[in-house]
Amino acid sequence: MQKNFDLDLGSLWYTKMPPAFPVPSMRAKGPSTSSYSYCWERDFGGTRKTLLTVIRWTHDLSMTKVHIKWKEPDPRGTVVAEQKHFPPPTALSREQLDAAHRQYGPNIATWSNASVGTTVGDGECWTFIDSALKDLASTYHSHGKEGPMLSQGRSHGACILSLEASAPGSRSGMLQLADVRRGDILQMKSAHFKIVEEVAATRQEWGKWTKRGGEKNVRLANHTAVITGLNGDVLEVVEQNGEVPHAVSEGKYDLAEMQEGTLQIFRVIGESWCPPLQASWD
Repeated sequence: MQKNFDLDLGSLWYTKMPPAFPVPSMRAKGPSTSSYSYCWERDFGGTRKTLLTVIRWTHDLSMTKVHIKWKEPDPRGTVVAEQKHFPPPTALSREQLDAAHRQYGPNIATWSNASVGTTVGDGECWTFIDSALKDLASTYHSHGKEGPMLSQGRSHGACILSLEASAPGSRSGMLQLADVRRGDILQMKSAHFKIVEEVAATRQEWGKWTKRGGEKNVRLANHTAVITGLNGDVLEVVEQNGEVPHAVSEGKYDLAEMQEGTLQIFRVIGESWCPPLQASWD
């Protein structure tokens, strides 16, 4: 169970608009998304103000809500705060993951394939995924159906595979074991792929035939892509701002060529599993 955070109320951060939220103790837990709502009411005793904030940590999708009340002109002497903590969403069964794939996976992959050769939004990789999920959510809603969960930072659904390049052992067969499918979302951090290339042409040198090749190093600080196919341990993807800068193109990543970094694969899930952030006290 999450313990209450030190809200640093003495700094009066909650009186600023917009509020300086999340506070340091919450930022220390990791990357997050947040939202807030604010209201005030004036009476003979002064002005009563209320701030509602909500934060969700993207590594496990746990959540905390904070309710703060105070009176002007003495916020420091009148402030009262409460906190509510919510655990990560419930783990999904294989059957639920299968159902989610049938509902959303093929449509996300089709949307992505149709975008090849274009630039989506600001041309960044995350924007491409965010736009895909929002566009599909709008389509599902217009037909009275549940839309996909929108990206929460760099979490895009239920994580079905998490891989550290430094982990010992073979990676062969990991994609099949995790049941990775077309329409899942790939997220990488500080990734380095070393690709040894051999040219098809040969040349005769000192009476010998010699093949010439080279090495290509791909480094990705943070990168997001849609998986459109599998070929053994190779992920076939559609991505934006990959090998083609600021445009949508096809690509591939071979687990055997991964030298450094982390790789996660997410199954896109219905939005009821992890609803959009709402600054309310319920």
